Amino acid sequence: MAKQLVIVIAGVTCGGKTTIANRLTNTFNDVSILHQDDFYYTNYEDHLESIPELNYHAWDKISAYDMDKMMATIDSQTSNILVLEGILLLDDIRIFNLADLTFFIVLDKKNCRDRRVARTYLPPEPSGYFDKYAWPEYVNHLEMIKKKKPDVIFLNGSDSIDFNTSIVVNHINQLVLNLK
Repeated sequence: MAKQLVIVIAGVTCGGKTTIANRLTNTFNDVSILHQDDFYYTNYEDHLESIPELNYHAWDKISAYDMDKMMATIDSQTSNILVLEGILLLDDIRIFNLADLTFFIVLDKKNCRDRRVARTYLPPEPSGYFDKYAWPEYVNHLEMIKKKKPDVIFLNGSDSIDFNTSIVVNHINQLVLNLK
């Protein structure tokens, strides 16, 4: 395989993106994974939108991430398969255009909220943040994807991780076969 394949796994928070991405290293050789969460601005007060009524910041917006730093890291990767995972990757047109395969995980609001409540966030997420900010940002992102990225492969986050991983693996295998 001469060309590096770029696989994007985006979508709903707590939908299984990271787990699926990490499992790909068990199936394919020469895989690199970059997690969008690793590119949050460290000095977030200067970059994130403030939400005064919650005394919190809008972590679920593309402006929370240093996407220039992520792009520089992407450019430095030499593996045959590069997997990018994160909730808002496709809000950056550069990643949108890089993707050879794009997966987008969807999940209903109740299951998403239940999974998110079970997680620990630092700083702790205040009551009301999910309903007022995180969920609406996901819905907006999903609608944009449906309109602008017709070749996206949707995965249901309610399905098992094994099932969704197998779909991703099968699509990657098919793409690799087509490139030979």
